[in-house]
Amino acid sequence: MPICWPFFESCHAWRLLSPSSIDLLLDLYAAAAVLAALAFLRPASAAWAWWLLLALVCVQVLIVAQDYRLRANQHYMAVWTTLVFLLVRGKRATLPLLIVSFYFWAGILKLDPDWLSGAALSGRRPLFIPEPLVPAACAYVLLLELVMIFGLLARSRVLFYGAMAQVVLFHVCSWPVVGAFYPIVMFAILTIFPLMRLLPAPLSTRRHGMAAPAAVLVVFAFLQIAHHLFPGDTAITGEGRLFALHMLDASVACRGRAIEHRRDGSSRERTLSTVVPVRIHCDPIVFWNLARELCRRGSADPQFANLDFLVQSRRTAQPPTELRTVVSIEDFCTSGTTYEVWRHNAWILPVQRAT
Repeated sequence: MPICWPFFESCHAWRLLSPSSIDLLLDLYAAAAVLAALAFLRPASAAWAWWLLLALVCVQVLIVAQDYRLRANQHYMAVWTTLVFLLVRGKRATLPLLIVSFYFWAGILKLDPDWLSGAALSGRRPLFIPEPLVPAACAYVLLLELVMIFGLLARSRVLFYGAMAQVVLFHVCSWPVVGAFYPIVMFAILTIFPLMRLLPAPLSTRRHGMAAPAAVLVVFAFLQIAHHLFPGDTAITGEGRLFALHMLDASVACRGRAIEHRRDGSSRERTLSTVVPVRIHCDPIVFWNLARELCRRGSADPQFANLDFLVQSRRTAQPPTELRTVVSIEDFCTSGTTYEVWRHNAWILPVQRAT
């Protein structure tokens, strides 16, 4: 069952590859990535390595665009880092600032009671951290991401390697919470810092000003704060967060339902559910896709009339009685409901954040 991105609502019509073909595509992708990395080691082959890496990024974006469930920080950060490496003049000045921004804005998102209490981890415990110390560990992560991370930019070896050690330890401890893929990608990205210290910049690269780094940081910052322009608790509604970092900053409980109406006057309730990452399991985009899929299937049934679409959500720290209606659309299949990426969707009710 497809879960489409709002900007690619017809993704279900593009499922052309079989599972074995997808496996082959990913194997070829891995081989091409290794080839590109090796080619960059030789100045004579760097030009075609550049084009190969750009093609690989495009393929990665196309794969992720096939399904909203593939939304993940590891793809987000890898694409940002690679595009800056390929396209931005003054990349040696820009990349360190961008990577530090990853952590800083992740820390800003975590300025949330759910994170500080440990509720955002949904019962999962960081490696080596006893259960009673989870809230203290979460507070320490905030200190790391908002303050200590800037040590990666320090000239002092003590500050630099002290900050690097803390970041590495953080990712090691996060494995039981986020899985292995994310830390491995971040370890690869973080190698930029020691490599830049070991390999001095050529004179030809030292003349670039700060215009490019500033432009990249402004665009990146805007994407992280855009959700503040939307009403309600965006940890629940998800609005404005589509192109931002994707963090475990809040824990949300929800219930999605479809009331299916038949032409004989009967009705039945169907629970809307599928396997999705915990970060998006209550996102209205997910339920919107599930309801659309029921409409597509119902169109082939002559007895199908329409369905009503409902979603109720709350932060898990709130009692079950605090479940609030986030979506309620009657006759959804003929309502023409679409998802607006850059402005508030009138069909998403702006549940206010609890105080």
